[in-house]
Amino acid sequence: MNNIFEKNIQALNIKNGPFALKLVKYIPTEIPQLIQENGQYNLLYKNQLLHNKISPLGEAKEIFTNADNNPSAIHLIYGLGLGYLFQFASLNSKGTVILYEPDLNILKTAFLLVDFSGDILKNNVFVTDSLEDVEEYIYKNSNTENTPLLLSTIAYRELNQTGFNDLVATLQRMVGSFSMDRKFTKEKFYPLLKQTLNNIPKMVNEIPLLEIKNYYKGQTAVVVSAGPTLDRNIETIKKYRNNIVLIVVGTALKTLEKNNIIPDFLCIIESFDSSKQLNGIDTEKINFVTEPFSHPNMRNFEFKNVFSHISSNMPINTFWADVSGIKIDEYLSKGTVSYTALNTARILGCSKIVLVGQDLAYIEGQCYSKDSAYKDLVCKRNNDTNKWEITAKDFESFADSLSNNPDKQARENTAKRRLERLNNSLYYVKGINGDMIPTESVYSAFIKPLTEFTKIYPEFEYINTSLGGAQIDGFKNISLEEALKDSEIIQKREIKTDFEYDKNMIKENLFKYKTGLGSANYILEEIIKLSKNIGNDIKRYKTVNTDILKTLKKIMTGYEALSVDFAHKNMLFDFITASEKIDVEYEIKMTKEFNVENVTRIVDKVTNYANSAISKITEISDKIETVIGEIE
Repeated sequence: MNNIFEKNIQALNIKNGPFALKLVKYIPTEIPQLIQENGQYNLLYKNQLLHNKISPLGEAKEIFTNADNNPSAIHLIYGLGLGYLFQFASLNSKGTVILYEPDLNILKTAFLLVDFSGDILKNNVFVTDSLEDVEEYIYKNSNTENTPLLLSTIAYRELNQTGFNDLVATLQRMVGSFSMDRKFTKEKFYPLLKQTLNNIPKMVNEIPLLEIKNYYKGQTAVVVSAGPTLDRNIETIKKYRNNIVLIVVGTALKTLEKNNIIPDFLCIIESFDSSKQLNGIDTEKINFVTEPFSHPNMRNFEFKNVFSHISSNMPINTFWADVSGIKIDEYLSKGTVSYTALNTARILGCSKIVLVGQDLAYIEGQCYSKDSAYKDLVCKRNNDTNKWEITAKDFESFADSLSNNPDKQARENTAKRRLERLNNSLYYVKGINGDMIPTESVYSAFIKPLTEFTKIYPEFEYINTSLGGAQIDGFKNISLEEALKDSEIIQKREIKTDFEYDKNMIKENLFKYKTGLGSANYILEEIIKLSKNIGNDIKRYKTVNTDILKTLKKIMTGYEALSVDFAHKNMLFDFITASEKIDVEYEIKMTKEFNVENVTRIVDKVTNYANSAISKITEISDKIETVIGEIE
């Protein structure tokens, strides 16, 4: 074996054994040619030079120096070539370097020619040919504030423009998902805990949806979303209304109401106040499906029945399941209410599930149904920038649809931020007709879960009636008329169940959680005391000595005991400290040496963690006591 190749493989084996073995076994199908021109080495591959012809190293320096470089930076190198950019990044990056080289012909050739072993063995460097590995490396090294910086030579992008564009699109979805996940944890865990506690006095009188499983066994369900094609299907829904179980998401309710169509089930799961979707509508004839954590104002309306869809992948619902003794394994969720509505149809036992208005794209300039909550949004090409742009036909009306805030300026600011987010997330997906159509990146992310749903439950018939929106594999694309023409009248409409929660057990379990929370205070107060000692010692000595490091170790031992062991025993503590825990964990992960600046920063984060935990424990304990008193 070539000595250089052997050293590279040995280094790679330490970091990524399976990939090293794969590379050893790989037999190149096309070997790049090493050339020397103007005193510079380059690779010629598929009639394309992979580096700048005049100065490959100068090109690498320019690319890297134009990127941010700090301890939280993630430098994602697309393409190895002879390694000029990769080695310059591994030498100079203060953050993380990820080399993604999907072409093993190039990678194996470079590994035979250049010694990368020292670069590969660095703790902040990762090498792979797999997007799955890239995803893992990014996830482990990112937080809510940093996103990968994609670095590549122009020639390398031109070598495979389609592959590069696909990578960019994949990264957008990947990073968006990570960012959303961490941002959700950081910003929502504690508020959702408080909302769930607020809802419990009413939730104890609600019915878990699984209690009426298969109630409409064998029937046809029509799941209505607020996409533009909803308008085209209104008359068909009216025609077959008595033949279907009609399930609607909140944003589409007003469109149905304006056409005098009363749905069987309304699904709303938002944690923000979306009660405007129901204002002026008689909801007493509608069954309501919602989550334990949804905004408390949604439970102030009068419904026929209220059913709980207790999504098993939402951490806060694990708390409610534990307190109430309810099994939640069958409640699937992917963050979109349309998915909840789809799962509702499945739980109800409907054998044919038909999607209406599930366009997941902006069709003919229209973003939503013309009578829906967000009817004022349009998507059109800006002639000045030649880019697609989302605007509001009636800005004031759009602002009013988003917020109940009496302050007009506050409503308008909310609307401006929403428009900005929508435009920043514009994306393109494959349409049913094979063309690429504009959409929101979040909507594009919903396509895959809907497709996966059909694979998890293949025994159902799935139909999408959009005919102009995004392609959702697993769903047959036919018109609503065609989907419903053989349906028959459904006689069974009244839902009866004798289900009741054990309220005494719920109160007892809540009290146990409250009592358990208080036992964390001793360790939290000790952490605060030790942190003050470190602060004083750093001011005195102006350096980090052995005593300071010993004290820091005691602090981190206490932190570890709380964030892992105690949080495992009392999940409320995890919800209480989730936001601050992200900050602490990231600070620890980014710390390469324990100097005054880094130790001070860690201590500040841990102190904030402890102070916030003490304050929130008091707030939650008081709230639990109130909730116990309000349960009938």
